[in-house]
Amino acid sequence: MKYETLSRSEENEHGIVSAKEMISILKYIAENAIRIALDCTDGSCSVMTTLLGVNDKGLWLEQSTNQLDNKRILESEDLIFVSTHLNVKVQFAARQTRSMEYQGYSAFYLPLPKCIYRLQRRNSFRINVQPAKPLRCAIPTNIRKSSQPCEVNLMDISAGGMKLTCVETDIELVQGQTYENCQIKLPDLGTISATVIVRSLFSLPTKSGHTIKRAGCQFINLSGASNILLQRYVNNMQQH
Repeated sequence: MKYETLSRSEENEHGIVSAKEMISILKYIAENAIRIALDCTDGSCSVMTTLLGVNDKGLWLEQSTNQLDNKRILESEDLIFVSTHLNVKVQFAARQTRSMEYQGYSAFYLPLPKCIYRLQRRNSFRINVQPAKPLRCAIPTNIRKSSQPCEVNLMDISAGGMKLTCVETDIELVQGQTYENCQIKLPDLGTISATVIVRSLFSLPTKSGHTIKRAGCQFINLSGASNILLQRYVNNMQQH
């Protein structure tokens, strides 16, 4: 597991700064005993460790059996951490740690990070939506005469975006246009809110004389909470 250097735009896209979200991610890593790569930025030390515990103030990681490695980590002023959460890489940086005991284990302690980066890429796994378990997206638009959002069916979905299908008269989607506050209810998980941009759009005539529209949409700056819900949905569907 390698730490990635991110551009400012990537930091804005992938960064999670909510303490509640960060604690949720770290608790998941701890409860599932997911391994963490802990490295000194100067390259002097690299160890694999486990997260022993986390609270709203900080976290505890198991120390190495190699005392020289422990000494280098404690003396380092810059540390980097890489792990996974729901099959997605997560990483964060920290300043100098300190040594203390945690439930009988020799541990490194450090304050809760200011930001965790959850590196869900655009080429993420895409799930086809099954007719027996449909997903619908409510899209607010002032183009419709009704003040209610228009609900359209999803054909597939991933952390990067979704493909929509609807009757041409349902909603006037425009390629290149951005739609804010779109709501997608994920069964048994919750509702995600997203800003989307229509990247592709084409029409398909039917034998009945109606025209079906299909639109490929990209999520724009999906929040950390929505990203996590969506990844849980994708993981659940992959297991069925």
